[in-house]
Amino acid sequence: MTVSAPEIHPPSTIQQSSGNGLPTPLREIEPGLLLKFECDNPGGSHKVRAARFIVRNAIACGDIVPGRTTVIEKTGGNFGFGLAIACQAHGVPVDLAVGLGFSGVKRRCLELFGARLIGLDMLERGATPREVIEWHLAHQQECERSYFYTDQFHNSGSVAAHELETGPEIVAQLKAWPRIQKLTFVACAGTGASLVGITRALKSAGYALNVVLVEPQGCDSRHGVFVDHKLEGMSVGVAPPFLGWRLIDEVRTVSYEQVLDARKSFARIHGLLPGNTAAACLSVARELAHDAGDTHKVLSILYDHGLWYVR
Repeated sequence: MTVSAPEIHPPSTIQQSSGNGLPTPLREIEPGLLLKFECDNPGGSHKVRAARFIVRNAIACGDIVPGRTTVIEKTGGNFGFGLAIACQAHGVPVDLAVGLGFSGVKRRCLELFGARLIGLDMLERGATPREVIEWHLAHQQECERSYFYTDQFHNSGSVAAHELETGPEIVAQLKAWPRIQKLTFVACAGTGASLVGITRALKSAGYALNVVLVEPQGCDSRHGVFVDHKLEGMSVGVAPPFLGWRLIDEVRTVSYEQVLDARKSFARIHGLLPGNTAAACLSVARELAHDAGDTHKVLSILYDHGLWYVR
């Protein structure tokens, strides 16, 4: 079963945690730079929030029936970890189509987390993950599956998760810096869900907000221009489906060399190895933080850690 625009059932009270009982930290890791440690979520990234929200709502709506339904998705890894964790709690199996170009470490760990990687033979023959998904949805009886396609690129639950959970969690944590009036939010976009959800929550809380979108050098998502790059999870070859460009105040591009430099320097100074997309945003955020002060901070997201990408 495929659902692209589910009915959303928000929690009765705004959740101030990532779903595991504890919020991920928000720290002023360097003067003027606030960093949200989403790598501390179960599964190691911010994607578990969207996965839990989508699975919880699909079960509430009856679209996922534990003991009968299998969740299916195409993913570069992080959303797959989130689905594996979210579904494990309900005894729901997960089938994932993961492109062969994504991190081999992620692929192996997804299986350790309980997901089944599907379509390997098709992918080796040149099929895309989308084509793998389409084939399995069309052959559910043959596969002995009753599928629910979470379809993260078209599922509005991804935005709702960050608008109703991640964003309010950040707002609550910002009370530790009571003088802040303005924030510069530096983020990237795959689907655009986290950027949009967090932006809406921050604006609703009354902060003056400047949103900077980071893209790999050579990419221009607004105009559908993409080049091959090594930054998994951002500028993924299609315009971010949830991203309203009116929310973006500035776009900055980074080279892969800048990303590697940011990863290396951050690891040596702080003992923390950020993932590639996080390092791309850090490269820009650290420059902008030079102009920050007590009333203006730069905010970015540590989407995941960098161990996935060590080759």
